[in-house]
Amino acid sequence: MKKSQARLKAEYMAEAEELFDELMAWDESTAEPDMAQIEEIVLRLRKRIGKRMAETVLAQQESGQPVERIRCPECEKEMENKGQKESDFETRVGNLKIERSHYYCPRCRRGFFPLG
Repeated sequence: MKKSQARLKAEYMAEAEELFDELMAWDESTAEPDMAQIEEIVLRLRKRIGKRMAETVLAQQESGQPVERIRCPECEKEMENKGQKESDFETRVGNLKIERSHYYCPRCRRGFFPLG
């Protein structure tokens, strides 16, 4: 089920607040950091929030997909919906984990995840 924009914003803001608190705790515990250290912590935190944003959008896309019969690209028979499965894949923003529908063709022994 697709989450409301207000709920997504609240979840995102809570996570952004945690990252900010982590940054401030690092700043207080690091005496005289150099630019490389500052860049390192900022880039690490940016990567985490970027991954979270991408996972959120992907999850929303999956939940907004129309319910339709998925056909096997090999034999064109209807594929079986195997329910939600966690999918893990590498992207430009990092390794993403989302839960999405998984379809399987028992004839061709092929699996398929919507959105690629």
